Amino acid sequence: MPGRSTRSLGVMRGLEQATPIKQGTWLYSGSVPCEVRIVRHHTLYGTGDVSDPPEIAEDRTVECFYILYHTPTGEPAWVGGGAALSLQEAVTVAEAALGSGLRWNDA
Repeated sequence: MPGRSTRSLGVMRGLEQATPIKQGTWLYSGSVPCEVRIVRHHTLYGTGDVSDPPEIAEDRTVECFYILYHTPTGEPAWVGGGAALSLQEAVTVAEAALGSGLRWNDA
């Protein structure tokens, strides 16, 4: 499910408290450093949209990974960058979205 976005601020607040399993920095506009993290979670949140198929609309209990990042202004504190079903998929989604300015701390 690459690129799935979180649907509410309440969800973001829960995810931002999760322990990061991968962290890094990306350069907004090539010069402003912003923090990036990937967190492991136990719920893949659905869209909540009744017009979507149930497997997309409904929350699922499954190990998944959410990408979170700061913006240059810091508002909101964290922005959702999507979700994935594996760490490697989350890394791929983050790298595709944030581009060559992304550097992982463990790389």
